[in-house]
Amino acid sequence: MNNHYEPYVRNKRDLKVPYISCQDYTNLEQASKLIPALKQINQSERHLADATNAYSYILRSNNDDDIHKSIKYGIWTSSKENNEKLNAKYLEAQQDEIPVYLFFSVVRSGQFVGVAKLTSGYKEESFQYWWEIKKWKGHFNVQWLYVKDVPNKHFEHLRNRLELIITVNSDNVEVTRSRDGVCLSWETGKEMMKIFEEFSDKKSILNDFTVIDEREQALRQYKYQMQQQRNQQQYYPYYQYQYYDYQQQYQQYPQKYQQQQYQNYYWQQPQK
Repeated sequence: MNNHYEPYVRNKRDLKVPYISCQDYTNLEQASKLIPALKQINQSERHLADATNAYSYILRSNNDDDIHKSIKYGIWTSSKENNEKLNAKYLEAQQDEIPVYLFFSVVRSGQFVGVAKLTSGYKEESFQYWWEIKKWKGHFNVQWLYVKDVPNKHFEHLRNRLELIITVNSDNVEVTRSRDGVCLSWETGKEMMKIFEEFSDKKSILNDFTVIDEREQALRQYKYQMQQQRNQQQYYPYYQYQYYDYQQQYQQYPQKYQQQQYQNYYWQQPQK
């Protein structure tokens, strides 16, 4: 396990998550010893599709990197609107004692990449290493259940019946074209869960984790260095800018600069 850089923490509302990685993510038994969040992934004989009732949502990520961090650290966040919907649904599910499942897809990937279970309500602390940090606030805890690349063609026959009710043009409401944050009827969610359970192809985003780890490590290093520079400017702001101005002046006009320095020295001396 690597932990080269301290977590970049800007204030008390930032989520402290140290960097973790392993050499081979395809061997889940070994990888889960270093990364506990991987222990529940792709376990056989779950039979989650047999549940009589559950809530389910489709969530879409703009990139693989955020899915990678969600799987490793067991967290997720979305737009403010989606976060409010998920938080309200989680609280409702707690009262009804039923689970909330999240079906993840990456935009323009042509596939779904996995299924996770929502395990907490909304929390104010923000993770600082999303690909677009300024866009996402707060977080939820999630437990990933399946991580598989399942092409859209396996879901094309499914229609979201819950969306059919509220959509005027309801003839072609396919789950593969559903928007980010759309709530599914459990009839549709059950069919999607069954496909994930039975899909046997071992190809998944886990095969690319070592490459994405390098990008995450570079991002953490960059933020760490930026924080160090901010700290220096906070303690010595005037000195840094003053030195920078003098340095620029000296490079452009060395003779004029030296003459000005002499004049300043001369007028500061007590006159006889």
